[in-house]
Amino acid sequence: MAPRAEGAPRRARTLAAFQADLARRLAQAESAPQRPGWLALSWRGVQALLPLTDAAEVLRPLPQAALPHARPWAHGVAAWRGGVVVPIDWVEALGVPAADGARAAPTPAYWVVLAPAAGVPVALEVDRLPGLRAAPLTPAAAPPPWGQAWRDAAGDLWPVLDAHVLRARIDAVGMYQSAWVPQRRMDHV
Repeated sequence: MAPRAEGAPRRARTLAAFQADLARRLAQAESAPQRPGWLALSWRGVQALLPLTDAAEVLRPLPQAALPHARPWAHGVAAWRGGVVVPIDWVEALGVPAADGARAAPTPAYWVVLAPAAGVPVALEVDRLPGLRAAPLTPAAAPPPWGQAWRDAAGDLWPVLDAHVLRARIDAVGMYQSAWVPQRRMDHV
Protein backbone atom coordinates (compact mmCIF):
# COMPACT_ATOMS: atom_id res chain seq x y z
CA MET A 1 0.00 0.00 0.00
CA ALA A 2 2.91 2.33 0.54
CA PRO A 3 3.78 2.43 -3.18
CA ARG A 4 0.27 3.62 -4.01
CA ALA A 5 0.50 6.42 -1.52
CA GLU A 6 3.84 7.53 -3.00
CA GLY A 7 2.58 7.20 -6.60
CA ALA A 8 -0.65 9.13 -6.02
CA PRO A 9 0.93 12.62 -5.81
CA ARG A 10 3.03 11.91 -8.90
CA ARG A 11 -0.09 10.83 -10.83
CA ALA A 12 -1.90 13.93 -9.64
CA ARG A 13 0.98 16.08 -10.96
CA THR A 14 0.94 14.33 -14.34
CA LEU A 15 -2.84 14.67 -14.55
CA ALA A 16 -2.59 18.36 -13.64
CA ALA A 17 0.16 18.85 -16.22
CA PHE A 18 -1.94 17.05 -18.85
CA GLN A 19 -4.99 19.19 -18.06
CA ALA A 20 -2.93 22.39 -18.18
CA ASP A 21 -1.39 21.38 -21.53
CA LEU A 22 -4.81 20.47 -22.91
CA ALA A 23 -6.29 23.80 -21.79
CA ARG A 24 -3.37 25.67 -23.40
CA ARG A 25 -3.76 23.81 -26.73
CA LEU A 26 -7.54 24.34 -26.77
CA ALA A 27 -7.05 28.07 -26.16
CA GLN A 28 -4.55 28.23 -29.02
CA ALA A 29 -6.91 26.36 -31.35
CA GLU A 30 -9.78 28.73 -30.56
CA SER A 31 -7.70 31.87 -31.06
CA ALA A 32 -5.95 30.71 -34.24
CA PRO A 33 -7.78 31.60 -37.45
CA GLN A 34 -9.17 28.62 -39.29
CA ARG A 35 -7.63 28.01 -42.68
CA PRO A 36 -10.10 26.80 -45.27
CA GLY A 37 -9.48 23.43 -46.80
CA TRP A 38 -10.87 21.93 -49.95
CA LEU A 39 -11.01 18.60 -51.72
CA ALA A 40 -10.08 19.04 -55.37
CA LEU A 41 -12.20 16.89 -57.65
CA SER A 42 -12.70 16.42 -61.36
CA TRP A 43 -15.54 15.00 -63.45
CA ARG A 44 -15.88 15.07 -67.24
CA GLY A 45 -12.93 17.45 -67.47
CA VAL A 46 -14.44 20.00 -65.07
CA GLN A 47 -12.43 20.57 -61.92
CA ALA A 48 -13.74 22.13 -58.74
CA LEU A 49 -13.00 22.57 -55.05
CA LEU A 50 -15.39 21.09 -52.52
CA PRO A 51 -15.08 22.55 -49.00
CA LEU A 52 -13.95 19.80 -46.64
CA THR A 53 -16.86 20.65 -44.36
CA ASP A 54 -19.24 19.60 -47.17
CA ALA A 55 -17.60 16.20 -47.73
CA ALA A 56 -18.63 13.24 -45.59
CA GLU A 57 -16.74 10.41 -47.27
CA VAL A 58 -14.88 9.39 -50.41
CA LEU A 59 -15.63 5.86 -51.55
CA ARG A 60 -15.65 3.56 -54.54
CA PRO A 61 -19.04 3.37 -56.30
CA LEU A 62 -21.53 1.06 -54.58
CA PRO A 63 -24.18 -1.17 -56.14
CA GLN A 64 -27.20 0.91 -57.01
CA ALA A 65 -30.80 0.49 -58.01
CA ALA A 66 -32.61 2.40 -60.71
CA LEU A 67 -34.47 5.52 -59.69
CA PRO A 68 -37.65 5.75 -61.80
CA HIS A 69 -38.47 9.14 -63.31
CA ALA A 70 -35.20 10.64 -62.11
CA ARG A 71 -33.50 13.50 -63.90
CA PRO A 72 -30.83 12.42 -66.40
CA TRP A 73 -28.09 13.50 -64.00
CA ALA A 74 -29.40 11.30 -61.14
CA HIS A 75 -27.99 7.82 -61.67
CA GLY A 76 -29.92 5.64 -59.27
CA VAL A 77 -29.98 5.15 -55.54
CA ALA A 78 -27.52 3.32 -53.28
CA ALA A 79 -27.49 2.26 -49.64
CA TRP A 80 -24.85 4.07 -47.61
CA ARG A 81 -24.34 3.81 -43.83
CA GLY A 82 -27.95 2.96 -43.06
CA GLY A 83 -29.37 5.62 -45.39
CA VAL A 84 -29.58 6.24 -49.11
CA VAL A 85 -27.64 8.46 -51.46
CA VAL A 86 -28.26 9.38 -55.07
CA PRO A 87 -25.10 9.40 -57.20
CA ILE A 88 -25.27 12.42 -59.49
CA ASP A 89 -23.44 13.88 -62.44
CA TRP A 90 -22.81 17.23 -60.72
CA VAL A 91 -21.50 18.82 -63.93
CA GLU A 92 -24.79 18.17 -65.72
CA ALA A 93 -26.87 19.03 -62.63
CA LEU A 94 -25.25 22.47 -62.48
CA GLY A 95 -25.59 22.98 -66.23
CA VAL A 96 -21.84 23.30 -66.76
CA PRO A 97 -20.57 22.09 -70.14
CA ALA A 98 -18.19 19.15 -69.95
CA ALA A 99 -14.66 20.39 -70.55
CA ASP A 100 -13.64 17.30 -72.49
CA GLY A 101 -16.55 17.67 -74.91
CA ALA A 102 -17.82 14.18 -74.13
CA ARG A 103 -21.56 13.80 -74.30
CA ALA A 104 -21.74 10.57 -72.29
CA ALA A 105 -20.47 10.48 -68.75
CA PRO A 106 -17.66 8.05 -67.99
CA THR A 107 -17.88 5.43 -65.28
CA PRO A 108 -17.04 7.18 -61.99
CA ALA A 109 -13.91 6.10 -60.17
CA TYR A 110 -15.11 7.58 -56.86
CA TRP A 111 -18.13 8.98 -55.14
CA VAL A 112 -17.81 11.91 -52.78
CA VAL A 113 -20.77 11.74 -50.41
CA LEU A 114 -21.93 15.14 -49.22
CA ALA A 115 -22.16 15.74 -45.50
CA PRO A 116 -25.66 15.46 -44.01
CA ALA A 117 -25.49 19.15 -43.05
CA ALA A 118 -25.58 20.01 -46.77
CA GLY A 119 -29.21 18.87 -46.72
CA VAL A 120 -29.12 16.84 -49.90
CA PRO A 121 -28.35 13.08 -49.81
CA VAL A 122 -26.15 12.84 -52.91
CA ALA A 123 -22.84 11.34 -53.90
CA LEU A 124 -20.88 13.36 -56.43
CA GLU A 125 -19.51 11.24 -59.26
CA VAL A 126 -15.79 11.85 -59.69
CA ASP A 127 -13.27 10.46 -62.16
CA ARG A 128 -10.19 12.05 -60.57
CA LEU A 129 -9.26 13.38 -57.13
CA PRO A 130 -6.29 15.75 -57.55
CA GLY A 131 -5.99 15.98 -53.75
CA LEU A 132 -6.41 18.47 -50.95
CA ARG A 133 -5.97 22.20 -51.40
CA ALA A 134 -5.39 24.74 -48.66
CA ALA A 135 -4.51 28.40 -48.47
CA PRO A 136 -2.70 30.23 -49.96
CA LEU A 137 -4.98 30.52 -52.95
CA THR A 138 -5.83 33.78 -54.67
CA PRO A 139 -9.50 34.80 -55.03
CA ALA A 140 -10.66 34.89 -58.66
CA ALA A 141 -13.80 35.82 -60.57
CA ALA A 142 -16.18 32.88 -60.76
CA PRO A 143 -18.16 32.19 -63.92
CA PRO A 144 -21.82 31.15 -63.47
CA PRO A 145 -23.13 28.98 -61.83
CA TRP A 146 -20.17 29.05 -59.47
CA GLY A 147 -20.42 31.52 -56.61
CA GLN A 148 -16.74 31.60 -55.76
CA ALA A 149 -13.43 30.62 -57.37
CA TRP A 150 -9.77 30.51 -56.46
CA ARG A 151 -6.57 30.54 -58.47
CA ASP A 152 -3.68 28.36 -57.37
CA ALA A 153 0.07 29.05 -57.63
CA ALA A 154 0.17 27.41 -61.07
CA GLY A 155 -2.51 29.85 -62.30
CA ASP A 156 -5.26 27.24 -62.61
CA LEU A 157 -8.80 28.40 -61.89
CA TRP A 158 -10.63 26.31 -59.28
CA PRO A 159 -14.34 27.12 -58.87
CA VAL A 160 -15.86 26.20 -55.50
CA LEU A 161 -18.58 23.57 -55.62
CA ASP A 162 -20.82 24.91 -52.88
CA ALA A 163 -23.24 22.29 -51.57
CA HIS A 164 -25.86 25.01 -50.98
CA VAL A 165 -25.70 26.10 -54.63
CA LEU A 166 -26.06 22.47 -55.70
CA ARG A 167 -28.98 21.99 -53.32
CA ALA A 168 -30.70 25.13 -54.64
CA ARG A 169 -30.31 23.82 -58.20
CA ILE A 170 -31.73 20.42 -57.27
CA ASP A 171 -34.58 22.02 -55.31
CA ALA A 172 -35.40 24.34 -58.24
CA VAL A 173 -35.80 21.59 -60.84
CA GLY A 174 -36.50 18.63 -58.57
CA MET A 175 -34.81 15.27 -58.49
CA TYR A 176 -37.60 13.68 -60.50
CA GLN A 177 -39.18 14.33 -63.86
CA SER A 178 -42.90 14.10 -64.20
CA ALA A 179 -44.04 10.65 -65.22
CA TRP A 180 -45.18 10.06 -68.76
CA VAL A 181 -48.94 10.33 -68.96
CA PRO A 182 -50.62 8.89 -72.06
CA GLN A 183 -52.88 11.17 -74.05
CA ARG A 184 -56.55 10.55 -73.49
CA ARG A 185 -58.02 8.70 -76.40
CA MET A 186 -61.16 10.19 -77.80
CA ASP A 187 -61.48 8.00 -80.90
CA HIS A 188 -63.08 5.05 -79.14
CA VAL A 189 -66.10 6.84 -77.76
